[in-house]
Amino acid sequence: MLMAALLLLGGCSESADNGQQPATSSPAPDTSMSAHSMNMDHSAHMGTTAVAPEGSITTKPADITTQQQILTGKEITLTARKAHLEIEKGKYLPVWTFNGSVPGPQIEVTQGDTVTVHLKNELDVPVSIHFHGVVLPVAMDGVPGVTQDAVQPGGTFTYTFKTLHAGTYWYHSHQDSLNQIGKGLYGTFIVKKKNAEPVETDRTLVLDEWNDPNTHAPDREANTAALSSNMGMYNIYTINGRSGSYIEPVRVQQGDRVRLRFVNAGNMTQLLYINHAAYRVVSTDGEDINRPQTLQRGLLRIAPGERYDVEFIAAEPGVQLIGAVGDSDFARSMRIPVVTETADTTLSDTQVNDQVNSQQNKLTTQMVAKWPELDLTRYGKAAPSQFNLQQSYDRDYRMTLNMGVSNGQTAYTINGQAYPKADNMTVKTGDTVKITMTNESVNEDHPMHLHGHIFQVLSKNGKPLSGSPLWKDTLNVRPGETYVVALKAANPGIWMFHCHELHHATMGMMIDLVYEDYVSTYKPDPGVNNISE
Repeated sequence: MLMAALLLLGGCSESADNGQQPATSSPAPDTSMSAHSMNMDHSAHMGTTAVAPEGSITTKPADITTQQQILTGKEITLTARKAHLEIEKGKYLPVWTFNGSVPGPQIEVTQGDTVTVHLKNELDVPVSIHFHGVVLPVAMDGVPGVTQDAVQPGGTFTYTFKTLHAGTYWYHSHQDSLNQIGKGLYGTFIVKKKNAEPVETDRTLVLDEWNDPNTHAPDREANTAALSSNMGMYNIYTINGRSGSYIEPVRVQQGDRVRLRFVNAGNMTQLLYINHAAYRVVSTDGEDINRPQTLQRGLLRIAPGERYDVEFIAAEPGVQLIGAVGDSDFARSMRIPVVTETADTTLSDTQVNDQVNSQQNKLTTQMVAKWPELDLTRYGKAAPSQFNLQQSYDRDYRMTLNMGVSNGQTAYTINGQAYPKADNMTVKTGDTVKITMTNESVNEDHPMHLHGHIFQVLSKNGKPLSGSPLWKDTLNVRPGETYVVALKAANPGIWMFHCHELHHATMGMMIDLVYEDYVSTYKPDPGVNNISE
């Protein structure tokens, strides 16, 4: 996902709302920069150091990435360093890594554990780590200029926190995120329940996309998914850092219970088809779905920053395919073969690829477009929940998401304002908070991610949820959609709330959730280059 220049974004629609302010309940809070955020390094919050990416090479380099590790201890060391990723057979892309792999190590802990992660920086630029979706103390949030100084070359920083919630999470640099995540600085973070029902196969699948100037699509191809979202610079799609036939199949035994954990580390929303006769989506953003129904051959849309866990029983021997919707070579390269074998029958990689190609020729866009797409607002069974639309709230905010102009430049805006000149969202500890998010962009998703909290989704486009209670930390608001969400202000601090399509965040689509009863003791060092997004 190496970043090119941001010039492609200039073709997006202009904002139709340049002046709407947050709607707040009485008494109206002071949303200007408060004493609680005066210590923050606002001058360094915007922009990216991304430049035209280095291209892939075909000569085998000395510093090839290693296989992703699974680290299970309560004390972990992550080292940021350079390497080359063999993204396709014989094609090596220059990347930045944690511990020499892309994705970085999968950290596996148990709910309730106190975890210590030591970050060592062997790159020549500052870095940090943000644990995406994990509810932790604000000092451990990993946002340079807001909660800590970026870790300088040769420096270290230690993160310590207790894992309160079980689920699928990920970690990534939050220093110059567009650039650094784009170069591979991310990994997965799995918090397992105590006494959880075991599964025979538990795999994490990280979706991403990259820009390689030395990769050229056939003239007949158009990267339609990328172009439709103004992300036309991406030309390699990967699962766990590999593309096409180089993606490792998920091999299982007949009768196995299988859990697949999907994480979108890229900047594009990916629409996947799941060619399986019986599966359930059991969790999203680490939160369980109540009594999820069994689905058959359907579509799953995964936005940047989101996570979904899918479970099924491996019933029929053979290859069941999960892949990106689309007929281009780009889409066909993002595919996950689930290979069910028996004690007597196994399939070679060549046989698997032959079956994948055969299925992809049949699973055209025209065919899978008829399959039902999962709607989480109507999935699972209703149950008592913490919030509802009828109750009163201490704070009531509105966020209108669009494009606009800030300081004479194109920007992505919230209520017509671009960060850091955007109004804060202020709360006090114990407040109940309702937030209405509307996407007025013509053709762009806005996956909105709130640090340090989870929130309950109450309605979509004016209709209350009819399925399971739905809790998220990253909510994809598609063009024309309106969501109402609610949360309890129970984690004092200064927390970022931003679009996880990181081009949008870099160009202004973020605000701070500021606790009025919190005073930060962190004082940014003006001599370091803090770039918090």
